[in-house]
Amino acid sequence: MSDRDTASFKMTRNEARVVIAALSDEEMTASGDRGMRIQNVQDHLAAEFDFDEHRGVEKGEMAAGDDTGWLDNDAIFGSNDPDDTERLELSRAEATAVTDALAAFELDEDHENAGTAENVRERIENAFEGR
Repeated sequence: MSDRDTASFKMTRNEARVVIAALSDEEMTASGDRGMRIQNVQDHLAAEFDFDEHRGVEKGEMAAGDDTGWLDNDAIFGSNDPDDTERLELSRAEATAVTDALAAFELDEDHENAGTAENVRERIENAFEGR
């Protein structure tokens, strides 16, 4: 069992938002390597799901960031379908940071997305079982 082990799993856009929120809560107290892992995972999720609001203003909002002409529905309305799914890969160390953050997020009764956090945490843990 090495921190270099990786596993992949599917995550929806909505689940990614919950993970980023949980990691943001965790990021406030994390430092060193753990803080860097948390930031890397947040950036990775933001890039995979094109969450410009998390990454900042480096990407334009008009015409999907280009001016090649015709606009598609995603360029007009944004690709905000909560059921959009991506396959993600995390290292064991990244997964541990994510599952710890999700576990803490689940315990906070104020979060209406605790069930989503639990589901994602269990899927990530299952992806690493037997490795």
